[in-house]
Amino acid sequence: MANNEGDWWLFLHPRCDQSDLEGLETQNTNIVFRGTNGNECEAFVVAIRDLAFPKGKEEDYHWMLHYATTRLRGKALRWHAKLDPSIRKDWDLFVQAMFEEYPFVEERDEGGIATPV
Repeated sequence: MANNEGDWWLFLHPRCDQSDLEGLETQNTNIVFRGTNGNECEAFVVAIRDLAFPKGKEEDYHWMLHYATTRLRGKALRWHAKLDPSIRKDWDLFVQAMFEEYPFVEERDEGGIATPV
């Protein structure tokens, strides 16, 4: 089965190649989504996109989706397991479902004057 580090990724994601793995084990291992709140959710989506961009994967939604799902933990992982399979297979639907499940939490205003938009 898997002889080298990362072979498990290639086995699970046959559309990827060895170049997709370069640096994943050591870089950005702190990208994790636990399902705490909407702010964490938004930061997670941004982190996945930020990781994809320098690898030329920013339009490879299959890659982003599969990498993101390997970074789910706890409540978020259990939520993902209950998603409709069509949502679990589509990056845009997955992100939309995450934003619906974990809505953005406005940060508390610590005083000052709000700037109208």
